[in-house]
Amino acid sequence: MKTKQIVMAVIAVAAVVTAGAFTVRSMASEKAAKRDLQYTYDRAYGDLRDCVDNIATTLDKSVYANTATQQNGLAARLMRETSLAKEALATLPITDNTMDSVSKYISQVGDFSMTLSNRISEGGKITSSEYKTIQELHSYATKLSQSLTSVKPDYTSANFSQQFKETAEDFTDFPSMIYDGPFSDHIGRQSPRCLEGKKDVEQGNAQVTAAQWLGVSSDKLKHEADTAGGLPSYNFSTGSTRICITKKGGLVYSLENKREITAEKIDAKAAQQKAQDYLTKHGYKNMQVTYWVKTDGRILFNFAYQDGNVRCYPDLIKVGVALDNGEIVALGGSGYVMNHTTRSFAEPKLDKSEAQSKVSSHLKVNSGRLALIPTEGLNEVLCWEFNCTGSNNDRVLVYINCDTGMEQQIMILQTSDAGTLVK
Repeated sequence: MKTKQIVMAVIAVAAVVTAGAFTVRSMASEKAAKRDLQYTYDRAYGDLRDCVDNIATTLDKSVYANTATQQNGLAARLMRETSLAKEALATLPITDNTMDSVSKYISQVGDFSMTLSNRISEGGKITSSEYKTIQELHSYATKLSQSLTSVKPDYTSANFSQQFKETAEDFTDFPSMIYDGPFSDHIGRQSPRCLEGKKDVEQGNAQVTAAQWLGVSSDKLKHEADTAGGLPSYNFSTGSTRICITKKGGLVYSLENKREITAEKIDAKAAQQKAQDYLTKHGYKNMQVTYWVKTDGRILFNFAYQDGNVRCYPDLIKVGVALDNGEIVALGGSGYVMNHTTRSFAEPKLDKSEAQSKVSSHLKVNSGRLALIPTEGLNEVLCWEFNCTGSNNDRVLVYINCDTGMEQQIMILQTSDAGTLVK
């Protein structure tokens, strides 16, 4: 009995020692993890400060640079520094929108630089108003640099973001920037071109339109929360289907039926005809299918508007077809509503053969045509579109600017049994 008690006591002591050792190791691991995290944040914050300092210096130099080589070099440096700055900012433990205005500023500097670089490469010049913009960007970069230097961040604070409240407030009055890039302020203020001149419709009338489109009675539709923003709309639902009607003009621009599709009974060719007939039935004329992709028992077709001999890619409509019965289960027409309008095209300065000579010798040109494509800033540019084959059998689309002869865009097509992806 005494021996048993001794054994139990030894086991108990061993358990306590083991637990203690485990606790010590856990505490050590936790301390090491916190130390590593602190190091990560310190490094990110230091990188952010350095990048902003470099941005300020480079913007200052950009005001005085007077040759295309130097201007392009400075623009490239700004693009690199803003990219690194965004990466550093994203690493910090900011969990709210406190620094959104700062992030937007950094993005706009980078994209403004890219816009200028593209223009300089085409032989263009920086305008006097753009020089003024560079000076404004420089003043904000200097202000941001000083603010980041003055903040001594406490990464353990539950209100870490609030330490940058004053920094962010400096950017609430950041001026609007109108230029051709994805972070240009004018994009958020664009109005739907297809709806220009059209009158507002009442919710009841929109509900009737939605019901007629779906082939159901109005009382079968439930009015959901409206959509605000650049394309205000009334939203309705019935069963698994949701449909959206523009408040101005009362146009159906979005539809989605989330029903399950368990079988595939029709092929891609038949599905494409269903999609084409659907658009024609609802008044969308001259729409040409471009690409399609199959997923979850449905095929989503992309259609672009054909304006004479010009393929207008901004005027895009997507139509989804269920492969079990050919039902239309998706419609995405926001691109068409935002961009479609009556256009007039000037005669291209470069003819097809002149533009084709600008295509890389590493590509075999299979065909070419005129195409209107969107820029990153949601403007439009007329190009010659060349469908090519690469040396490794890549399918490549090359867009040559009709006026400048510059390569406006290059895309690679990846085709499989599931459709075509554009990258």
